Amino acid sequence: MVGIVSPDNLVEAKRRERLVAKRRTARRFTLVNLMANGALAVGKGLVGLLTGSLSITADAMNSLADTAYSIMLIVGMRFSLQPADRGHPQGHRGLEPLLSLVIGVSITVVCLQLVVRGARGLFAPPEIERSLWTVPVLFGAMGVKAALAVGAKRSSDNIHSPALRAVSNDAIADVLSSLAALAGYLGAGVGLELADPLFSLVVAAFVGRTAYEVLHENVGYIVGRTAPPEVERRVMEVACAPEMVCAVHDLKAYFRGPELHVSFHLEIDEGESLQAVHDLEQRIRLALLDMPEIDDVSVHLDPVERSRPGIP
Repeated sequence: MVGIVSPDNLVEAKRRERLVAKRRTARRFTLVNLMANGALAVGKGLVGLLTGSLSITADAMNSLADTAYSIMLIVGMRFSLQPADRGHPQGHRGLEPLLSLVIGVSITVVCLQLVVRGARGLFAPPEIERSLWTVPVLFGAMGVKAALAVGAKRSSDNIHSPALRAVSNDAIADVLSSLAALAGYLGAGVGLELADPLFSLVVAAFVGRTAYEVLHENVGYIVGRTAPPEVERRVMEVACAPEMVCAVHDLKAYFRGPELHVSFHLEIDEGESLQAVHDLEQRIRLALLDMPEIDDVSVHLDPVERSRPGIP
């Protein structure tokens, strides 16, 4: 027998429906991301071995790190998007910023390794061998990473995932790092010995910037930073729109993990019927949950006299 969703369960039904959609989006993208990064790590690694280029080897190590955290991303997203249960009534989304912090730390470690290798190369520049595969592989890598950046950004916007946003930022930096690796390789080919180690340090700089952005954003999620002002303004517009609402106060919009939670007090004429007030509260919560940024809404109802000063 198919159950019928009662009006009282509409809000929770909408939250469950959105969670299922997020799981589907995350699963599809993370698998593609893993396969792409694995292929890039192998391709760049082979070219790095053939040419002896520090900048290309640095780029290959970056792709190897991307492959490692792609595996963590699949596992982490699978657990973080599980529905709420008795032991975790607010769900498991708090795992996602922790996963992103692990990704950020991993990127930082790779950055430090690249800096050490590049600094050593400045004092002992390597001999670069020519290979016909170098330019096609690096251009192909830039194309793949650009596509992943766009896909990760689109998926992140759809499900408001900090982990996927971190992947998008990392992919953009990877496009620039592959371009720097190509510049180092070509520079060494025309007799500029220091070009290769110098551009390997440029690759490290792009990787380091990505690490900082990932860590900075997700620390904010963990400590519960507030929502952007424009989100609070739109919440107030929706909450104040119904004629029955006398006033709205004590608005709080903050992140609990990657989820944006909104709570506020509605002042309602004490003469309104309980059923009318209940229906109003449901309509406002459902309207706010239609905003893709918002994941949960709590409303506290305050009965007031319309005739009192300050109440229209």
